[in-house]
Amino acid sequence: MPLIVTGRADTGSLTIVGTIKLPDGTRRRIRARAQSDRVDLAAEEAATLEARLLRDAWHGERRGARGFAEAVESYLKAEPRHPENIRRLGRIIRALGDVPISAVDQEAVDRVRDRVLRPNPSPSTVRAMVITPLRAVLNHAHRRGWCDKPNFEIPRVRQAATLYLLPGEAQRLVSASAPHLRSLLIFLFGTGARLGEALALDWRDVDLQGARALFQPYNTKSGRRRIARLPPTAIAALGSLPHREGRVFRWHTKPTADGKVKRTIAYTKPKSGGGQIKTAWGAAVRRAGLDPALTPHDARHSWASWHYALHRDLLALKVEGAWSTIALVERYAHLMPHGHEDAIRAFWGYPRAEQGREVSA
Repeated sequence: MPLIVTGRADTGSLTIVGTIKLPDGTRRRIRARAQSDRVDLAAEEAATLEARLLRDAWHGERRGARGFAEAVESYLKAEPRHPENIRRLGRIIRALGDVPISAVDQEAVDRVRDRVLRPNPSPSTVRAMVITPLRAVLNHAHRRGWCDKPNFEIPRVRQAATLYLLPGEAQRLVSASAPHLRSLLIFLFGTGARLGEALALDWRDVDLQGARALFQPYNTKSGRRRIARLPPTAIAALGSLPHREGRVFRWHTKPTADGKVKRTIAYTKPKSGGGQIKTAWGAAVRRAGLDPALTPHDARHSWASWHYALHRDLLALKVEGAWSTIALVERYAHLMPHGHEDAIRAFWGYPRAEQGREVSA
């Protein structure tokens, strides 16, 4: 039977259903959500779909004819993807629908932007939330010969100032922070971990004796396993925590008189920004008299600038910080003014450098 359009009385949504007899005698059942809730437009879509399926059966599949949802499924199965990327693609599919890959053009990008983002989003938000995941899927499909290489308008992003803290400022921030936050801040300044990596860290991946922490690939931005060296202050901060199972960083209530903690609540990985420590971070920044524009991610900037100040090695910084290119770490080469090397070592718990010889950190 030809494809027809049916509707749901409760939601008003329209569905294209039916069975098409193909030239080779086989039958293909179709059930697909219509892109429009107008009956006339949905009927036109059904006729177009039926004609496309018959044409493809006669002449072979045309480039770009596969559905976007199929391309997303193939992309996700090809290799492990970051959970946030999976969530973003889910929102894009819901906004865009299962259109042919050839229909994912600049107009589709604009439509997704208007449906999934707040009004007047910043260029960086559009790139991160819409264009980057779309390009990743379409490049994947292009390598398989399913479509042409994507060509979208890329919003220009103005390079923002890289905020960082001097060691003395970082120490003021730690001292001004709530007790449950201090060990986390010392860890961030000591390892350059992203906040999501730190909050997802499990005690199974911490080796205090070996002075290292392992970030599993499903918790890192790059999707690759990374090992961070723990400076002495970070080892001491972790060693002072009252638990050794599950998530390392938790929110703690005040201890009872016998020294036992009443309750611990594990953080869950934040989706973006300061996440669950936003309030505590902001309060500590205010009490320390620091720039209110600072965010937890600036602890990573601080660690990178301190690292370069001591080692003067961009390649080592790139590897230890898990950046993809040297260009991304070059901005840290000139942030830290001279003369703070001993303060950095003191913050991390390393001895001062002897005259004429650098002490490795």
